[in-house]
Amino acid sequence: MRRRFFRGFSAQIDLKDELYVKNEKERDVLFSVNPFRESRPGLSGEDEEGERPPEWLELAGDLAWTATFSSLTSNTSVTEPSAVWNYAVFFCLTWHLWATQATYDIRYYTNDWWHHLLFACQLGVYAILAALSGSFNVSWQVNPDATAVFKGNATELTGNTMDANQEYLIKKSFRGINVMLFISRMLLFAQYVRVMIYRKRSKQFWSWRFLLTPLAILFAGGIFLGCYIMMKENPKSKTVAITQLILWGVAVLSQAIAGALTPEDEHRVLKSEGAMAPRLTSLTVIILGEGLNAICGTLSSGMNSLGLTKTMVGQSLTMLLILYFIWLLYFDGFKIQYSPSKILEELWLCLHFPLHLSLILVLEGIKNVFIYANVIESFARLTEAFREVMDEFESTQFTKLPEHPRLETLLQVLQMSWQQERVEIQAAMDADWANPTGDFVKFNSQIWKWWGTVVHSVILLYNDQKTDPEAEYKFYQFKYSNDTALAADLTGEGPPVLAGFYDIYFSQMDYTGHWIVAVSGTLIMCMAILNTVQRRPRNRFAWGYSLSRFIIGATLIILGGVTSQWVHKDSWTIWILPTIAIGYGAGVIVDRSILFFSVRSIRNTESLSRANFTYSSVEKGDYDSAAGVDLAQLSHLPYGQERPHRPDSASAGMYAQEPMGSSASLYIAGGEEEKLHQESSDHLSYKP
Repeated sequence: MRRRFFRGFSAQIDLKDELYVKNEKERDVLFSVNPFRESRPGLSGEDEEGERPPEWLELAGDLAWTATFSSLTSNTSVTEPSAVWNYAVFFCLTWHLWATQATYDIRYYTNDWWHHLLFACQLGVYAILAALSGSFNVSWQVNPDATAVFKGNATELTGNTMDANQEYLIKKSFRGINVMLFISRMLLFAQYVRVMIYRKRSKQFWSWRFLLTPLAILFAGGIFLGCYIMMKENPKSKTVAITQLILWGVAVLSQAIAGALTPEDEHRVLKSEGAMAPRLTSLTVIILGEGLNAICGTLSSGMNSLGLTKTMVGQSLTMLLILYFIWLLYFDGFKIQYSPSKILEELWLCLHFPLHLSLILVLEGIKNVFIYANVIESFARLTEAFREVMDEFESTQFTKLPEHPRLETLLQVLQMSWQQERVEIQAAMDADWANPTGDFVKFNSQIWKWWGTVVHSVILLYNDQKTDPEAEYKFYQFKYSNDTALAADLTGEGPPVLAGFYDIYFSQMDYTGHWIVAVSGTLIMCMAILNTVQRRPRNRFAWGYSLSRFIIGATLIILGGVTSQWVHKDSWTIWILPTIAIGYGAGVIVDRSILFFSVRSIRNTESLSRANFTYSSVEKGDYDSAAGVDLAQLSHLPYGQERPHRPDSASAGMYAQEPMGSSASLYIAGGEEEKLHQESSDHLSYKP
């Protein structure tokens, strides 16, 4: 055994080892391969085995794109309107890079060094875009208040330096993003130029519209280059900033229109047999996974905080239910791999942009609402424990603060101790007793300072220690205010001090609650539109799926508009996530109900068709139970799973809709069509 093992060091390749031989040949790739099938004598296109882009390419590209956008979500919290616009614009720019590259890959990708090298370049583009996303802000010069730097009590010179640094970072971000978008378009344009060369050689250039996509990509690249020049020459102009946003939209839209107008290649002409549906499915799964990862981090922080309550457990389960319902509504629906229409395919692809954007905002929103609900619940527990302390303190005639094990346990998570605070508050109270005025200034001041520190610590605990410069400056002012100001703030007799930082943080946390319900409705409405475009409903059950989701989405949008100002009500805050879960759950239940009745209708129709066919054949005397052919079996032609032939003329063959009982058109592999007439005397029969 040992000799046989070492004998392989000098052995020649055995051609019987087919797996090894095949793998080595596949790895030995050329620099460039023709993406079109070559016509060979005696062989038709149907005889050649199709190819598809390797799974590692699709997965790596999707993950690289997701990492690019995740860098923005990790650096930017959705706490104000400008953050939402940053999400939407940056997502649009990066998503269109992914969509145009994926559209190319599923049609023209070949396993050669040309595509390997360009794929490495695309990864570099994604990496640099991720690095530039930290300072991305579309409000630059458009809304100066959204990009203003908080200076606090900094000197004028220091303030000018802070403004200059902000301007430098934003300008660098815009310039770098425009350059990367230009490079990405040029790389994709080079790939299409290569395809055009091979198309000419393979005699597949039968329409000038094949030039639309590469020309649109070249046009978009020119726009991005022009935006870079504008931002370099006059970065402080409001007109330039607005023009740049408009030109970005023109560049993205022009490529989408060109993709829809580009004709489809003839059947079995391309070697690649990839499809867009699996790519979109994979991307949706990755987005859901990123959202789940962020939610799990929030759940971990919640479990390590002041302890779990029934409300926190309920909110956690509700978040997971929302994710599960989203998964069911998107993936457990009508499935089609290839669209019979090029325009419908491009429309279906573009409609995934609002769906994916809504999905990302929903995932970010439910995480923020969960954090906000937990902060409110934590304050309620701390307030209840402190009220028990004050009640017991009152029972002692305000002479001695009691110990409170439960409050001590809650404060330990905040790295605070009630025992230590009790000593300091008692000392302040003793000083007030020694004061002849007896106004308890020091006691009230110490209590209020301690409570403000608790509030600040709880907020940072649930926000992963993310701070706001202005809020922290206000907290610093609160913490070092004199006793008189703090005591007056507690009794309401002076200007608010604690509310300075408290209001800022809470306005950021409750911002998501204003729109999360409406965006959740937008998500399910996008699913309804996608379902209609993909399914092309032809019966009441197919329409039922789309209409039910549309109605639920519209209901959530209306409900979100009505309740957008209820976020300041603690009773409504804990019902935001359950409301979304109830809406999505209703969608799932309606889907399953329609499915039940749809399947029952199909089975009843099948049973009736078999009974009518048997009765008709027996009456005519043509039915042979041993050799007869059941025509019902011929009705189950594959729909949406084979690549259709999509010529410019009206569709026919397996996509033509003809009334039952007249004639049926069957697609033959050789390209011919044979009509089976029910009234013909020549019936299908079995001949040995």
